Amino acid sequence: MITEVTVTATRQERRRKPGARPGAFWARRAIRYPVLLWVIPVLASAAASALLALLALLALLALSALPTWASTVAQNPPPGLHLMWATGTALRAGWSASPAASSYSYALYQMNGIQIRAGEEPGYYHTVSYDNLQPGWSYRFVVWANPHGQPSAPATLWVTLPVPTPLRIRAYQWAESQAGTPYVYGGEGQGGYDCSGLVRTAYGQAGIWLPRTTTEMLGYWRLRRESAPRQGDLVFFGSGHVELYDSPERSFGSETGPDNGHTGAWWYRWWPDNWWPTAFYRVTGAG
Repeated sequence: MITEVTVTATRQERRRKPGARPGAFWARRAIRYPVLLWVIPVLASAAASALLALLALLALLALSALPTWASTVAQNPPPGLHLMWATGTALRAGWSASPAASSYSYALYQMNGIQIRAGEEPGYYHTVSYDNLQPGWSYRFVVWANPHGQPSAPATLWVTLPVPTPLRIRAYQWAESQAGTPYVYGGEGQGGYDCSGLVRTAYGQAGIWLPRTTTEMLGYWRLRRESAPRQGDLVFFGSGHVELYDSPERSFGSETGPDNGHTGAWWYRWWPDNWWPTAFYRVTGAG
């Protein structure tokens, strides 16, 4: 009789009594089965993670269904930003056009932060040029798209402009290309050169006119005396011979020779007690 009463009470506990708390059933089970204390939180966390992943997937699908311009608003930066060309005083930058952009804003800065020029171009226009810049300086070019009034983050291009080769260097380099050409009195390239003929022709190749003879050169207004010669400057030995300065104690010119086994256009060394320059001159405008 005692046994039957106990069994009946146990079966009634399995039924949820009116007014009982919702979690009472699992609380009683957790007391009887301690493993549930950590299994249940793990399962709940996994379910929450799965729900978040599902929501993210639905959001991605919704974005992909938006119009084309909406997906390109976030294009950052404008694609294809590149330097088209640069000279010593100018540059041109370009980028790929985007159908989403209503316009492009841009600005050019010196590396010290000073703004050179800023502007805006229509969305179909995707290049910009700058001039009156400084040779050898570095600049920072910034551009960003303005799609439907919502500007994207800027794209940046760093540019260092080349330093133009001075004309005296161009003249010297051209003269060096004539190394080995024989000495010909009065020659200006027709089979050979004399000293002033080589110098005059070399500067002519660089775009600068010089008189024909050494005496005329010494009286020419564009020549100014130089105490610290550089490559391509004129080196005079008295008033009757001229060459182009190469480096300390050496010049390039056309001599009758032989000097160290060479004649004509070649690199010649100076000799303090025998063959030494009397004056150096730089041609105005040759750098």
